[in-house]
Amino acid sequence: MESSKTKTVLENPKLRANFLSVLTFWYTIPVFIKGLKRTLNIKDLYRTMKEHQSEPLGKNLYDSWEREIKSSGGKPSLVRALLREFGWHFGFFGFVLLVGEVGLRTIQPFILLKFISYFTYGLESIETAYLYAGGLILSTWLNVIFRHPTMCGLWNLSFRARVSLSSMIYRKSLRLSTTALGAATSGHVVNLISNDVSRLDSNILFTHFLWIGPLQTVLVTYLMYLQVIGI
Repeated sequence: MESSKTKTVLENPKLRANFLSVLTFWYTIPVFIKGLKRTLNIKDLYRTMKEHQSEPLGKNLYDSWEREIKSSGGKPSLVRALLREFGWHFGFFGFVLLVGEVGLRTIQPFILLKFISYFTYGLESIETAYLYAGGLILSTWLNVIFRHPTMCGLWNLSFRARVSLSSMIYRKSLRLSTTALGAATSGHVVNLISNDVSRLDSNILFTHFLWIGPLQTVLVTYLMYLQVIGI
């Protein structure tokens, strides 16, 4: 049975937010309004969502690690275990970033160029200029809609992975034998959780740019070449 203290903790508004509210972060507005009226305190913290709880996250990753040990032929990989657990979400966010970075952000300078050419050379009709202006506004708006929820989703994914690994480290420390406990200090375990695992935040967040960046460079170089030769 939940204690009275647990019952008083507020439910995270994201759980009841609709798709548009999540996409535009509208569900966070009440927090800002409350912060304008008074100083926020610990009572304003929300209850931990189920997707962030350490027990199910740690259990799922531990089961994935056990399957990795059985199927790896004696050479298990923690990366493969993490990808088995979080790979689909990681790939989905990578695809969204690809569309936003390579598609929308790459085409914006060329739309702007066409729009400026109307005022510089007057080669385009007024209707075409309106289309370029609308396309520039639309591409900018779509880029914001794509990018910010995606980055928030990657932060959320990195947090879940960090919680999963921290839970696994804690479980492993409880199962160590007396000999192993003598070899591993408590400071080493704390260092793994506080320093090494926390690096997942930046690694997961920027890993996609390692392959999106070269693709975007090749595409931009090709479009610049077409522009220079006048096609």
